[in-house]
Amino acid sequence: MVGIWQGHSDIYLLAAGIAMLAGFGIPLVVAPMTWARWLRWDVSQAAMLTTFLGRSLGIFICVVAAYAIRAAITPAAKPFFFELLLWLLIAMLGLHVFGAMAKAQPSTETAEIALWVALILATLAFYPAR
Repeated sequence: MVGIWQGHSDIYLLAAGIAMLAGFGIPLVVAPMTWARWLRWDVSQAAMLTTFLGRSLGIFICVVAAYAIRAAITPAAKPFFFELLLWLLIAMLGLHVFGAMAKAQPSTETAEIALWVALILATLAFYPAR
């Protein structure tokens, strides 16, 4: 049963990526409250929605961290994981710069901009040769 359609794995990954972008990624980045209303969240109960989104982000971070550990012991995975990590860090930098420019975040989040720059530089410094 496992891998019976492995010849079509590239099509599956493309479809999954497009579906994740369209269904979750882009709507959550552009209009999270609208996304929440589409999925029938009661946005007047923002605490529940905030907890849900916070936990979702926490799970995502845990999975990325677990794969960082796995990539550390899997030489063939290192180039892909470093590229993924670099793009995640660049996106987080962009998010925090946008938040600072829009004055939509506390000063601690604006101060994090330096952390994201440092992490990008460290990731580039440790980037494995292909």
